[in-house]
Amino acid sequence: MITSAFNMRVWAPVGVLTSLAYCFHQRRVALAELRAAGDQGPADRSLLELKMVQVVFRHGARSPLKPLPLEEQGGMLAGQLTKVGMQQMFALGERLRMNYVEDIPFLSPTFNPQEVFARSTNMYRNLESTRCLLAGLFQRQKEGPVIIHTVEADSEVLYPNYQSCQNLRQRIRGRKEAAALQPQISVDLKEVKEEMGLDSSVEVDFLILLDNMAAEQKRGPCSLHGSW
Repeated sequence: MITSAFNMRVWAPVGVLTSLAYCFHQRRVALAELRAAGDQGPADRSLLELKMVQVVFRHGARSPLKPLPLEEQGGMLAGQLTKVGMQQMFALGERLRMNYVEDIPFLSPTFNPQEVFARSTNMYRNLESTRCLLAGLFQRQKEGPVIIHTVEADSEVLYPNYQSCQNLRQRIRGRKEAAALQPQISVDLKEVKEEMGLDSSVEVDFLILLDNMAAEQKRGPCSLHGSW
């Protein structure tokens, strides 16, 4: 039994090294084949067939998630998709239409639920962004109901999910407070308060400040693209 155990300990890493060596050899062979194919010129695209397209995108421009002290949201909801954001997503849909409807006839000119699977997080700005993108992609033409699939918040994986991941909550705990104590950030926050006419005792979250600045750069009035 002792000999057997010893042999297992010796041969196990050897087996791993052998496997790695074989993988590296296969990779070198594959790279050599690719180079040889490249020397023969580009592949004939007419012989290739597009099977699937996956598009991953963020939402369009939105209002701030939380207003700064003494500021108003202008009647908009926190994190609401703006008109600019809707236009951005509609334009992205038009670009995809040019690529996969006009240049390459991969999709039908009108929305067909048998061809397209739409997935979004269950946030209003993301749902609206997806609707606007599909409206641009299919020019509001559809053959069936437009279904955007979502999942429950506690099982969502498309964003950092603090509800379902305790390890993630522990990792970010205290980071916001630590960031605000950084020397340069503290100086910047002090200047911001002075410019806004705020008392030094009023707290201004640095991350919320950054979010407001980013949202302000793309700010636009809010309106909907109809009911498509």
